[in-house]
Amino acid sequence: MRPVLDGDLIALARVAMLWPHAQIRARLTDAIAEVEAADAHREKVGKSHPDWGNGSLMSWALGQPMGPRNAGQHDYLEALSAVCGALIDYQAR
Repeated sequence: MRPVLDGDLIALARVAMLWPHAQIRARLTDAIAEVEAADAHREKVGKSHPDWGNGSLMSWALGQPMGPRNAGQHDYLEALSAVCGALIDYQAR
């Protein structure tokens, strides 16, 4: 996966906020795996994966439906927290 920037967190949170609450953690795990695969594809083939982007979280997220960016909205903040937690878990592996 490419380095994670603040825009990546925001974009992925805007996607995750549309998912059913009970599915967010599992879907984030799947999304991170797809981002990893896209990065490996980019390294091997020299171009972005057609479905999952260039190996950044933002490129993956931009291919998905997104909720509104509203830092005061409870669903957005919960999704942002879940994204950060999923990335912490991923890096701890």
